[in-house]
Amino acid sequence: MARHRKAHHAEPEERQPLAHRRPPLRGSFRAHAARPAPVRSRRCARSCASASGRAAARVAARVLRGTRGRADQPSVDPVVLQTCAVVPLILGLATRVLLREDKRPVHWLLAGLLTSIACWGVAAGIARARGAGGTLPILAATAVPPLYILTIAFHSRVAAFEKSRALCLATCAPFAALAVLAATNPLHGLVIRDVPGTDVPARAWAGPGFWAFEMWTFGYILTGLAFVGHRVVRGPTRDDRRRAALIVLATLAPFLAHTVQLFGWFPFGFPVTTAALGLTALLVVVGMDRLALLEAQPVVQRDVVEHLHDGLVLADANGVVIDANRAGERLVGAAREALRGRRLEQLVAALIPGGREGALPLEDGREVEIETRDGRRLELCMGSVHALADQPAGRFLVLRDRTDQWREERTLQQRQRLESVGVLAAGVAHEVNNPLAFVRANLTHVQEIAARLPKALAEGDRDARELVELPDVVAETLEGLDRIGRIVDSLLRFARPPSEQRREVSLNQVAAEALRFAGLHRGGRSVHVETKLDPDLPRVEASEDRLVQVALNLVLNAKQALADRPGGALCIETAREGDEVVLRVRDNGPGVPAALRDRIFDPFFTTRQPGEGTGLGLAIAYDIVREHDGALELESQAGPGASFAVRLPLHRTRAAGP
Repeated sequence: MARHRKAHHAEPEERQPLAHRRPPLRGSFRAHAARPAPVRSRRCARSCASASGRAAARVAARVLRGTRGRADQPSVDPVVLQTCAVVPLILGLATRVLLREDKRPVHWLLAGLLTSIACWGVAAGIARARGAGGTLPILAATAVPPLYILTIAFHSRVAAFEKSRALCLATCAPFAALAVLAATNPLHGLVIRDVPGTDVPARAWAGPGFWAFEMWTFGYILTGLAFVGHRVVRGPTRDDRRRAALIVLATLAPFLAHTVQLFGWFPFGFPVTTAALGLTALLVVVGMDRLALLEAQPVVQRDVVEHLHDGLVLADANGVVIDANRAGERLVGAAREALRGRRLEQLVAALIPGGREGALPLEDGREVEIETRDGRRLELCMGSVHALADQPAGRFLVLRDRTDQWREERTLQQRQRLESVGVLAAGVAHEVNNPLAFVRANLTHVQEIAARLPKALAEGDRDARELVELPDVVAETLEGLDRIGRIVDSLLRFARPPSEQRREVSLNQVAAEALRFAGLHRGGRSVHVETKLDPDLPRVEASEDRLVQVALNLVLNAKQALADRPGGALCIETAREGDEVVLRVRDNGPGVPAALRDRIFDPFFTTRQPGEGTGLGLAIAYDIVREHDGALELESQAGPGASFAVRLPLHRTRAAGP
C-alpha cells in the first residue's frame, strides 16, 4: 500500500545534517540552560518563558516532522503548532477541574472528556508531523463522544442517565467496539483502506468502520445539543440561558470545524479542529469563572423528593413498588432495590406487629397512624396518580415519622396535667374541706353522745333525747362522705392516662348508651328527649366507654339545665359533616351566658349551686375528645338553650400493635 504524500517531480535535495541546513536556534533550550543569569522581574520571567516556549515548539516540530524542510515552507506545521498550544491549555483545565474539593460525577466526566480531547490532539499532531494519518487519531478519538454525551446528560440532570448505570455503559459500548476495530485495522481494513496523507479527503481512504464512527459521533453530539438546547430559550433565569448558550457554542465550534475537515474543505489552507477545541476550552474557563458553569446545575423534582424528610414509596397501577426516596428507605428499613417488586400492602403489613396483608385498609386520602415493631409512630397516607382518561397510572405512599412529635405531645399533655395540679388542688381543697368540716363536727357530736350513752343507760335516763338526733347526724355524715367520694372519683378520671384500647365505634350506639344511663338518674321534671341519628353514619376508631362518658356528661348537663323548667326538650343527633362525624346535644334551657363561654371547659368551673356538682364533667369530656384528635365545642345558636357538638375526624385512624 502507498504510504507517502503527493510526490514532487523535482529532484529531492541532498539530505544534510540538521545543523548544516539551518543556523542554530538562538532561543533553544540548551542556550537558555547555559545562561544562568537570574530573573530579576516578572516581566523578564514571562519573556524568557515565552522565548523558551517558541524555541521548544520549533524544535518539537522539527523532531516530529522528521523531514528536511524546504526553503519556501514554514518551519512549523500549523496543525502541530495548534497542538502545542491547545493541549497544555486543555490539560490545565482538566487539572483545575480535578483539584476541586466538591467533585460530583459531572466533574469527573468533564475531566475525562478534556483528557481524552488532549490525547486526541496529541495523536492528531503526531500524525500530521509524520505526514501520514493512520488509526492512532481515530483510536484516541473513540473516547470523546461517549464522554461528551455523558457529561452533557449529567450536567442537564437527565434522569435516565443519573439513575441507570446500565444506560451509561450502553452509551460507551458502540465506541468500545469501534476502538477494537481501529486497533485491529491491519487485519481487516474496515476503518481505513490506506494510510492517508494529511490533506486527503476522508472519502478517499475511509472504510465502513470509520463512517460508523462518524455517524455515532454526529448522533451523540446532536443528542447533547438537544439536552441543553431547549434551555437557551426556556431557561428559568437569564444566567441559566447564558450557560446553556455557552455550552452550545462550545460544542458547535469543534463540531463544525471537524465537519469541514471531514469533507476536505480547508478555508485557511489547513485543518482548524484543534484550534476550535482550544476555543472550547477557553469558553469553559469563561463559563466556570463568570457563570458558575459547574456549580449551577438545574434543580429537578427528584432532588426535592430525595431531600424530603417524609418517606415516599412509588408503585405502579397494580400497587407494585417501583421506587422510593431515601427517607422511605430509612422509615421502611430496606433499600429501594429490596423494595422493588413488593406490593404496598405487604410493605405496610411488615411494619405492624403481627400485621397481615390487607388488615389495615389503605384508601386514597386516608391517614393512618401505626405503631411499628420497634416502637416508632408512623403516619401513612395513600394517594393515586391518574392518567388523562382518569385511570390510575400509579400509586404512592407517604410515610411521616411522628415518633418525636408524639413524644412531645405526650410530654406536653403531661406538663399540662401537672400544671393543672395547682388548679385541682385549690378546687379539691375548697370542695373537700366543706364536707369534711361538717363530717368532723358531726362525728365530734356523735363521739360526745357515745361518751354519755353508757352513763345514761346505766341511770335509766328516759330523757336521752340526743339519741333522737343520731340518725340525722349519721345521714349527714354519709352524705358528706359520698360527696367527697364523687370529687375524688372525678379527679381520678381527669388524671387517668388515655386508653389505647380502641375499635370501630358507631356514634349512634354511643348516643343510645348515654340516653340509657341518663334515664337511670331520678329527680326533676320529665324531659322530652328527641333523637335524630343518621343510619348511614360511618364508624370511627375510638374508645367506646370514654365516648359514652362524654355523651352522658352532655346529656346530664342538659337535663339538669332543664330541671324545674316546663316544656323542657333535649335533642341528641348524629351526622356526617365533611370529613367529620358529629354528635350534637341541644336543649332549650337557659343556655350559657356570653361572659362564661370561655370558661365553660375549665376544671371545677360550674354554674350550679354548691354541692350540686364538681365542675369536672365538661373538663373531663373535653380532654377525652381531644385524645381522639377531635373537638368539643359550645356552638352558637339563634334560639334559647345550649348546643354542644363532639366532632371526630374520619380521615384519621390509629392502629396500634398488641
